[in-house]
Amino acid sequence: MRFYDAYEYEIDTNLCKTEQRLKDLYFENQDRHLEKPHDIKDCRDIFVKASHTDDCLFPKFLVDNLEEDLFFHKNLDCEIYKHFRYLPCNWHSHSFLEVLCVLHGSCSNYIQEQKLEIQSGDICIIAPNTPHAISVFSDDCIVFNIILRTSTFETAFFGTLSENDVLSDFFMRMLYHSPTHPYLLFRTHGNHELFNYVGYAYEEFIGNRQYKNRMLNSIIDAFFITLLRNHGANVIVPSLAEDDQNENLIFILKYIQEHFATVTLKELSSFFNYSERQLQRIIKSSTGMSFSENIQQLRMNQATRLLANPDISIAVISEELGYSDIGNFRQAFKKYFGMTPLEYRNKTR
Repeated sequence: MRFYDAYEYEIDTNLCKTEQRLKDLYFENQDRHLEKPHDIKDCRDIFVKASHTDDCLFPKFLVDNLEEDLFFHKNLDCEIYKHFRYLPCNWHSHSFLEVLCVLHGSCSNYIQEQKLEIQSGDICIIAPNTPHAISVFSDDCIVFNIILRTSTFETAFFGTLSENDVLSDFFMRMLYHSPTHPYLLFRTHGNHELFNYVGYAYEEFIGNRQYKNRMLNSIIDAFFITLLRNHGANVIVPSLAEDDQNENLIFILKYIQEHFATVTLKELSSFFNYSERQLQRIIKSSTGMSFSENIQQLRMNQATRLLANPDISIAVISEELGYSDIGNFRQAFKKYFGMTPLEYRNKTR
């Protein structure tokens, strides 16, 4: 039995004391339209008036650029909070990664110049240093914010996923190196397994049990694996440049990943109905590498995995990777790693 089979997060739409105070202030100040994005200085008084609830998070909201050290406990790589309903919608950015999870209801998420309508079951990953504002102004909307240290995200969480394949490279590039792709949006339609991970992580976070950081990391790791495994193929990838938008992008990357031993650029272009030049541009802009460089990386990484098994001959590995001649494989491997396949196998035994 998996833990989420026995665990069921119960959604509670009752307002906490802080949220009730924020709701009262919202209706007392309807002319200010606090549900729309404001600079933090323009709604600071609302935060101050609501702070009588002594919520420890409130002082952290009073700046528009949030740093890791301000939010995170020293011994934690990730934290998870319920987003306060009726909190003034304010522009802010932060140096850490944020994962917005809507368990119930709907809300608006303003990211740079875009307004996203986020529905129940949606998960939005917001890249570090991206200006955004979240508007949650209904009693029945339950939103969780998972925040993850940028400094440890790749090793603590994406390490399990970063098998040096095309998809994980793509997601990392989008989140860290592409100002035109400030978020990734997954419409999971309420994936039961995923949202039980969220609830389970939240209860672990607010508790004080032994091995808390390791347990949280394990749960969030499983969350990301499940998210990409079940919904990676239909992720919504934004682009500020219209001519860069491509609804087939994830499918193209998955096709390359699954057929790297045999696929050619001509075949791929024909399959997805693009010119070779168009496809080269799409692949280069999304992965940072050309078609041939992606194929080479996939082949070499698979080669290292196969070389770890001494029962598989180098000739068989060469054939499995799509090389017509073992000499070509040896030459390509040596150019990539600086040693022959046999030398690599002997060195890593």
